[in-house]
Amino acid sequence: MVKDLKELVQWHPEIASLESIGKSVDGRELYALKLGTGKEEVLVNASHHAREHMTTNVVMEMADQYAHLYKTNGRMNGYSVQSILKKTSIYFVPMVNPDGVSLVQLGAKSAKNKAAVIKINGGKTNFSAWKANVRGVDLNRQYPATWSTICCNPGKPSPQNYKGPKALSEPEAKAMYDFTLKHSFKASAAYHSSGQIIFWHFHQSGARKTRDYTIAKKISNKTGYSLVAPRSNPSGGGYTDWFIQNEKKPGLTIEISPYVGNRPVPIIYFSSIWKQNNTIGILLANETIK
Repeated sequence: MVKDLKELVQWHPEIASLESIGKSVDGRELYALKLGTGKEEVLVNASHHAREHMTTNVVMEMADQYAHLYKTNGRMNGYSVQSILKKTSIYFVPMVNPDGVSLVQLGAKSAKNKAAVIKINGGKTNFSAWKANVRGVDLNRQYPATWSTICCNPGKPSPQNYKGPKALSEPEAKAMYDFTLKHSFKASAAYHSSGQIIFWHFHQSGARKTRDYTIAKKISNKTGYSLVAPRSNPSGGGYTDWFIQNEKKPGLTIEISPYVGNRPVPIIYFSSIWKQNNTIGILLANETIK
């Protein structure tokens, strides 16, 4: 991924740039790729959860194809990519949780403290079901949006669902939080990996709710994924929850792939997932300049 990000910037220096927004627990760089030259900004992120690493492939493919279509003045599903990226900039954070992804793909040897992760994993060396970061904290339960009342918290480091000792205790979540506050993103999409559903609502009402529903419906129409109905007591702690609450802008959590249980999405699903999601980044960007 890092090699591909650097290559993309070399190929497309006129619209692409790369920065590190922080480091993971084990010291891996957390990268943000900027694509576009416009002042309106949107954010697309992926792999908050370790086993959901196919989401990284989806957003990397977006970045690659959008950059190519910019250069060739091509279109995607009717969108003129070049004209949109001259007015907007899409920021991609393709892997929020590199330590966790490495654990799932390479096992305990990828962690600085091998014994600690095996212990958190209940003595097992198979990490395919792991969602958390390398310290056993679920990064998508780390954000300050009704953090204190998050449900189903195991109370200690765990392969999934542990919300941590306090909000933003983990450097990966803090990096995303700080990066978001440094910008004024008009919309955000957080990619997750199982269920073909879209979360878009977190206590917003009135005109904001109508606006956000309109965008969510467009994304639902494109992907074929169903919208999760607003709930009076959503659990909270997620990046999208916090983004909606804090930035007061549309935020979406997009769950790709048919439900596959507690494991990575099989690669056989990639081509259909790509067709369902290929224009989502450019659609979000286009919404900001209408």
